[in-house]
Amino acid sequence: MDLKAKLSVILPAMRGLDSVRAAVHAWERQTVREQIEIVVVGPEAGERPGLRILCVGEAMLHEARRQGILAARAEAVVIAEDHCLPERDWAEKVLACLAAGEDAIGPALRGGNPAHGACRASFLLGYGEWTEPVESGRVEVLPGHNVVVRKALLERYGEELGDLLVVCSFLIQRLRQDGVRFYLEAGARMRHYDIASWADTLQVFAYVGLGFGARRTAAWPAGGRWIYWLATPAVAAAHWRRGVKHWWRVKRGAQAGDVLGLAAVALVWGVAEGVGAWLGPERTR
Repeated sequence: MDLKAKLSVILPAMRGLDSVRAAVHAWERQTVREQIEIVVVGPEAGERPGLRILCVGEAMLHEARRQGILAARAEAVVIAEDHCLPERDWAEKVLACLAAGEDAIGPALRGGNPAHGACRASFLLGYGEWTEPVESGRVEVLPGHNVVVRKALLERYGEELGDLLVVCSFLIQRLRQDGVRFYLEAGARMRHYDIASWADTLQVFAYVGLGFGARRTAAWPAGGRWIYWLATPAVAAAHWRRGVKHWWRVKRGAQAGDVLGLAAVALVWGVAEGVGAWLGPERTR
């Protein structure tokens, strides 16, 4: 099966194979399963029919992903999340795009557990731009995760690839800067599951903010990073406006209280981004 694989799904399982059962099941049910290689990267080796399990020891998540990408046997890889599940024909749609010459392809997304306010806020801030309804076509940006990229485009970054994978949105930004064209395939649909807890959601976005701030200002002088910290209110407001924009566009399942929920998450994100900018990448990993 691996010799014929056209798509390698890089699936982190840092808490062991059992923690990604739902994702493995979804990838194994693909209509073109014979063309897919599932590469599970985790802390220990194991065996399961139809899977390649790559032991990365105690490596950080970004390093585990890097090792999985380099070990992939297919010409294109999926930078997958274990809590984002593809529809059965997802790979079929994506492979058609690859055959048509696309180099980086993104999916259409919808929330997997929209009943909880924290999930709605988290999903809209993280994936609002690609939330259904969307149309297939050329786009300016793709999500950092659950995208397909030709392996050769990633290999050219060498050791830098690991750093770019710390915050995958910056990998997408780098690909764009290097002239890679992005395509959104509306038929490649996925369900993204978020944490149904306000406390955990805010904690996750605190970590996200730290990574964004540190990465975005990595080459800035200390004075510039201090100014970025002072701009925290503006950064938080920008995140909130973006979330509200997509909340208004999508409407389905939206509630008036979501505006406040988005404000809370955006504020935590913005403050953490300022802290990350001040601390720098070495102290925020």
